[in-house]
Amino acid sequence: METRIFEKLGLVKSEIEIYFMLLRIGESTATKISEKTRLNRSHIYDSLKKLIDKGLVSTYEKNKVQYFVASSPEVIQDYVKDLENEVVDVILELNKLKRAEKLKTKIQLFQGKNGLKTVLQDILRTKKDYVVFGEEGQFENIFPIYIQQFLRDVRKLGVKEKILSREGSRKKIMRNKNTQIKYLEDKFFSPATTVVYGNKVAIFIWSEPYNVTLIEDKEVADSYRNYFGSLWLSGKK
Repeated sequence: METRIFEKLGLVKSEIEIYFMLLRIGESTATKISEKTRLNRSHIYDSLKKLIDKGLVSTYEKNKVQYFVASSPEVIQDYVKDLENEVVDVILELNKLKRAEKLKTKIQLFQGKNGLKTVLQDILRTKKDYVVFGEEGQFENIFPIYIQQFLRDVRKLGVKEKILSREGSRKKIMRNKNTQIKYLEDKFFSPATTVVYGNKVAIFIWSEPYNVTLIEDKEVADSYRNYFGSLWLSGKK
């Protein structure tokens, strides 16, 4: 009989031989199995234990002697189904690992005016509310026309922005009806502007040729957002 299918199911040669023999002769002791298969007795017990674990052999005791019985061949279908279920579980776990890989921190560097625009366009594509820390009119200085289009698109998308800025920047910042601004003392700010949107943090450096470091990491973005929220409570309108 073809044994390849049993090998695919994870049975080794000795297990297949014992199972076939028990099907042919019915219940049997380990001694008789050893005689029929000529397998080492200690090896037989090991194989029988594995067959019992797989549900292909059952055992009982009569007159203090242990007997072994081959399960119905239909049990093989149940065994295959159990394997399929295990495979499904394994695939789910593997997909979790795959997702975990995707969720690793991703860092990109954009340079020049086009680099700044690339990140601003990404903010629009995200279509989520965002917060800005340290805006002092730099965007308008560099992109006097484009920034108006950007804010128009922000308004159309229904996206809201919150900005924290220095006390002395009240007249420099372009805004729309979806913009909220609060002001803090100079000591809270660095020369960079930070925008937090979705799972991303964009850090704009304003010295030429202009650079943006874009960090994609949910935990980092949430941390920045929480810090912003704490400062927002202290800001002045």
